[in-house]
Amino acid sequence: MLAAEFGANDDTARYTADGGESFYAAMAQIGLRQSVISVRWQPSDPLTIPYANQLDHIIPIATKHGLRVVLSLYPYPPRELEAGLASPSVFASWAAVVARRYPQVRQVIVGNEPNQPAFWRPQFSRRDAGNVSAGTFGAYLAAAYDALKGVDPALQVIGAGISPRGNDRPGARSNVSTSPVRFLAALGQWYRSSGRTQPLMDGFSFHPYPARATDPLNRGYEWPNAGFVDLARVKQAFWDAFAGTRQPTTVDGLRLYLDEVGWQVDTSFLSDYENLENVPVTDEYTQAIVYSDLVRRAQCDPDIAEVNVFGFYDDRNRLGFQAGLHRADGTPRPSAEAVRLAILEGSASCGSAAPWQPATGVLGASAPRVAARRREIVVWSGAGEGVAVTACIYPGDVPATIAARLPAKASGSPARCARGTARSPRPVRLSLPRTGATKRGGTLAVRLTAETNAARTTSYTARFR
Repeated sequence: MLAAEFGANDDTARYTADGGESFYAAMAQIGLRQSVISVRWQPSDPLTIPYANQLDHIIPIATKHGLRVVLSLYPYPPRELEAGLASPSVFASWAAVVARRYPQVRQVIVGNEPNQPAFWRPQFSRRDAGNVSAGTFGAYLAAAYDALKGVDPALQVIGAGISPRGNDRPGARSNVSTSPVRFLAALGQWYRSSGRTQPLMDGFSFHPYPARATDPLNRGYEWPNAGFVDLARVKQAFWDAFAGTRQPTTVDGLRLYLDEVGWQVDTSFLSDYENLENVPVTDEYTQAIVYSDLVRRAQCDPDIAEVNVFGFYDDRNRLGFQAGLHRADGTPRPSAEAVRLAILEGSASCGSAAPWQPATGVLGASAPRVAARRREIVVWSGAGEGVAVTACIYPGDVPATIAARLPAKASGSPARCARGTARSPRPVRLSLPRTGATKRGGTLAVRLTAETNAARTTSYTARFR
């Protein structure tokens, strides 16, 4: 089994007096293998590599300490994207310049949470409220992939740094964002319609932050959002989006790069931090337990290539992020030793879990709840994902296969059909009037179709009186 490797997503070395010597030495000491450094491309200043002089200095130091440097490249700020100041081709040319300047960098992430308005706008079209961020980002990812492979075909291009959450509400008052499952569905639709014959990425980057830092590791999200324990949902969404295309999925070799993850901790007892906590936080010892478990579970999933904590040192300003393995002053938290020991343990305790395989039916489907009333048949139906539901009643006894063919005709036309959509975990209620022969009884046929893949269906039939 290919073991996951661990690292940190942290730009601190750029600002240290010793050029990152002590910072990278501490990372290597606990067994971390890579350091992710972000490099933002500003459309209004398209020729500049930000902090290039610092990068020239710290990349060789990180390499000297045995760390693989990963550069995260993405356009910023989003207001310049929204204003039309950027283009995929110019961004791709800039990315190629970065790759040529740092040939020792063998892995590049393209994109950072393009399903969030803090990094990509607009998310939806004003005209029909449909998602547009996936398609516009897809063009940037495709152009960058081609340009980076032109520099070096062996360079590993990872996309797209997707956030674990989004509200899918174009009319929201704030944070108009796209859930990861629906973003992937839209990205797959764009890819299939683009006519592209090359992949978009060599690996898939995802940020499985918890909904709250007080959540345990095994508390995930409701569909269509996803956290660490919901990675099967992410794999399914990726497969639904790209199966049968030139873009590999986890079924045929693609691996996951969890390039940002972190549980923020209480720093109220530390005098060298600024401002006040801006979110609910956990304590240092709970963080250590979560991170240890995270490392162990990641090493038991052969589809996970890397996990990178955000960050290695805390931000000193509490308006930033305080989830590091070290405090802002560089002193280690209990989580540093917990992660070191979990990395040393490796995959020894994993056992022989079966590899993940895509579902062919609807996820979390169960038989509908039915109430046969004098004048109507009421059906409540849903699943563990968004589904379209079709329900029909037929007079008499019809074969079970009729449900899989709805709304195809059987022997005798259906008296009535009803359709609706259900979003997990809430079912949809459908009402079918009993008329004609169905007043004496008949057959109810229900078909559920997955929102993200019309080829995945689950069907049920039941007799009623």
